[in-house]
Amino acid sequence: MQFRKIMENPMRTCGGNIVVTIVILIVLVAARAGVAAERYAGPMIDAHGHLGASFDWDMIRKVMGRNNISRQIVMARYYPGPAGDADRPGNDELAVELAGKYPGRFFPLVGMQRPELTGANKWLNPDAAVEAILNEVEAKLATGHFRGIGEVIVKHFAYSSGRHAELENPIYSPFMQRLSQIAARFNVPIVLHMEGAPHLVNDFARLLRENSRVRYVWAHNCGRSKAPVIRAMLENHPNLYCDLASMTNVGKSGYGIGWPRMEEYSSLIEKNGVLFPEMREVYEAFPDRFMIGMDVAHARGMNPKNYGRRARRFRELLGQLTPQTAAAFAERNTMRIFKLKR
Repeated sequence: MQFRKIMENPMRTCGGNIVVTIVILIVLVAARAGVAAERYAGPMIDAHGHLGASFDWDMIRKVMGRNNISRQIVMARYYPGPAGDADRPGNDELAVELAGKYPGRFFPLVGMQRPELTGANKWLNPDAAVEAILNEVEAKLATGHFRGIGEVIVKHFAYSSGRHAELENPIYSPFMQRLSQIAARFNVPIVLHMEGAPHLVNDFARLLRENSRVRYVWAHNCGRSKAPVIRAMLENHPNLYCDLASMTNVGKSGYGIGWPRMEEYSSLIEKNGVLFPEMREVYEAFPDRFMIGMDVAHARGMNPKNYGRRARRFRELLGQLTPQTAAAFAERNTMRIFKLKR
């Protein structure tokens, strides 16, 4: 009888505030449980993968299979890894070999994480090494083995030591203009990594306008930009796309937890498996412009625990979108942007 009175008139009891707090907590827990219960269950494409010489190919296939990842976009990491011999750099030939061994599963891009591109001066005044890379990109795309170009590193926050760790290169530059012309000629996208510093965003807008035939994929939720910036860029530039690579708020590393650092212009997309409302609104407003990606860039991260928690979290996040938008993010957009066949 006392319990009935409390439930009928919680604010009239001496412990009314406690009861109200408990009710609110129950509602929140139920809502969180609902999110988990609605995980996206369909196949997904990892639209942002990397490859080095130390990667275990059997492990890559294993973690993809366990998480219902049907395909992966592969970008060779030419940079040396922080773990030395345990994380040796890769190359495009290795990516093509992987794709050839497992047809229909892996789709290489011409890798652009190249030590020869370190230094803003090389973007403004391409030297012989940069000229060689541009010629190489064109020759490789002509083979038909590559589905795009990337990951081009524009602005990157350091998470290790070395001259290639902290980078800022001019996105509006002769190098990017020429790379864009090659991409337009072969009708392939360019994937780029650029933290959303306002001056670079403005320069990127110029590049987008002047190269409207090129599909640009701005990695990591458009450089971890805030929702209004993302919305404005997508509204103004129909040739701009974004991936959500490494934007899950899990683990001890990854862009989705604010690692390795954030600036005042940076933003996350979720916390504890719940999308921020402003980000969800952007995703529903532009359902054909986003893709997901695990972004495992180093050999030690290619393991069931790390890959699996990122994939599971994406399923939770996709479950909070409409079914049509979720399916587009999971597979359809990647297939269209990179021209993959069923």
